[in-house]
Amino acid sequence: MENGQKTIMELFDGRKIFHIPQYQRAYTWEKQQLEDFVDDIENQKLDKDYFFGTILFQNRGRSGSFENIDIVDGQQRITTLIIFMKLLLDHLEDPKDVAILKGTYIQQHGEYKLRVLQDDNTFFKDYILEDGGISAGYVQTPSQERLLNAKNYLKQRLEKYLPETLREFNEKIERTKVLTYSVEDAAEATLIFETTNDRGKSLTNLEKTKSFLMYKTYLASGDDNLESDLDTLQKRFSEIYRVYETIKDRGVGENSILQSHFTAFEDWEASQQSSRPYLQYVPMIKNKVNKLVNDNRSEAREFIDRYSRELWESFVLMKELLLNKETHLLDIFVLNRPGVFYPLLLKTYKLDKSDGKQNFKRIARLVEIGCFRVFGIRGRRSDTGREFLYRLARDFNGDFAKLINDLKGFVDNYCNDDEFQSYLLSPNFYNDVDLNDQRYIFWKYENYLRMNEQPKFPAMSYDEFANRDPKTGFSIEHIIPQMKKKESNVVEKGSPLIRRTQKFQKESLHAIGNLTIDPQSANSSKSNHSFEYKDQNYFLKAPLKTQNELSDFLNPETRIWDAETIQNRGKKIIQFALKHWNSQNV
Repeated sequence: MENGQKTIMELFDGRKIFHIPQYQRAYTWEKQQLEDFVDDIENQKLDKDYFFGTILFQNRGRSGSFENIDIVDGQQRITTLIIFMKLLLDHLEDPKDVAILKGTYIQQHGEYKLRVLQDDNTFFKDYILEDGGISAGYVQTPSQERLLNAKNYLKQRLEKYLPETLREFNEKIERTKVLTYSVEDAAEATLIFETTNDRGKSLTNLEKTKSFLMYKTYLASGDDNLESDLDTLQKRFSEIYRVYETIKDRGVGENSILQSHFTAFEDWEASQQSSRPYLQYVPMIKNKVNKLVNDNRSEAREFIDRYSRELWESFVLMKELLLNKETHLLDIFVLNRPGVFYPLLLKTYKLDKSDGKQNFKRIARLVEIGCFRVFGIRGRRSDTGREFLYRLARDFNGDFAKLINDLKGFVDNYCNDDEFQSYLLSPNFYNDVDLNDQRYIFWKYENYLRMNEQPKFPAMSYDEFANRDPKTGFSIEHIIPQMKKKESNVVEKGSPLIRRTQKFQKESLHAIGNLTIDPQSANSSKSNHSFEYKDQNYFLKAPLKTQNELSDFLNPETRIWDAETIQNRGKKIIQFALKHWNSQNV
């Protein structure tokens, strides 16, 4: 393919097959980029030039009658354009025009003009370029879901326009200018890879790292091993992208994994230039490689090889961690505060060679205790102790006994037993502690009762706890209810009375002993009824032992759920918490 400026029609005209190489990312565009894409076409004037951007290609030779071309940069735009043209053709009326355009943009002589990544290509042909009946089970990857979402969004947009406007869209696209640059090999591609970018979505730090390392590999490698080095690097990042696609919806960003890897496995130290170097993970790697390229290209080549290999390993390890069913790991992710612990989890998981990773399990248990006590109940800032924990990860060399003692010290330093108990005893516990942490402590307490008090029940699962359905998901219920402004300060008639004094409202209403977990729908149905009504109609019959046991705390003479009852129940819950989240027992 010749370099230079051409129209979209000239770009696709002829017997060309465009391929997205395996080292590229899968399709990533979402609604915002798609909106911009259609808006640009709509706002384009027929009498004005419109520039689609620069597309970087690599010629791959011929197969039969077709020229094979890799899209090195611009694949998101090209893929979206092909989907858009497929849908646009469905609205055009002239059969001859449709046949010609289909041969130009979609399929010619039985060959599809665009082949996406291998994992998505069959789906792309059958359900995006063709109109095969689609069901949820056919979507196997996040990128396939984004491709389908793109088709559905573009289809909805096109249905809003008049036939005349749609014909104008086709004319605008065919006249749109594009600047193409075609390279003969991967080495030449690296010379300009760093300065190119898919229009519409900024490069992530992972993509910037990839392009930088490709460019520096070109500078550091000799003629004999250049193609091999670049091929190895491309394949590693291809695998990194594939691995990340499988965990993308698990709440961990790719930049977070990149930073965690740097923090755990690379040398860094605070200085006058950077007091928090672990946040400068991309510039620090660049500085390291640039210095090596200038001083010793052989060492630069070795460093890039080692760094890219270990980075791929970290993405694989993160996938194993996120999909692991080990109890304390699941607890950490349920608490949703693992950020400062990721480097430590990566490093210890990788270096633990014990059977069943027993050492790592102790670390995970201590991390869960730290997440709950320090960041949950104590309410410390999310970056509390960050540099201390990062240094532990960086300096860890396999001495689990020392690391365990250091983590126990971290918990004691930021939330010792006295502080932990004090915050649990807070008369304003309900308002002081995050709702998820309240649900978490009662979930663990519920399972403690199920495992230790007759009759024993199976534990409440993670799925039950994590359920966020507005009807069946668990909320926090006040046993003595919160009352709205114009309501009486006496619990409903016909039951033992408890006067809601200012002291009661201040010291008991929001205390931990007056709270329990409850399905949202059940919570709503109880409304502001008295304890006796709730106990007889709900608590005693509930499938939750935290509710079944409530009447056990009542004074046998008065049978009133009052401040003393709340205090006694709170003591039991707090005694459980102090024992369960005791780091010294790990």
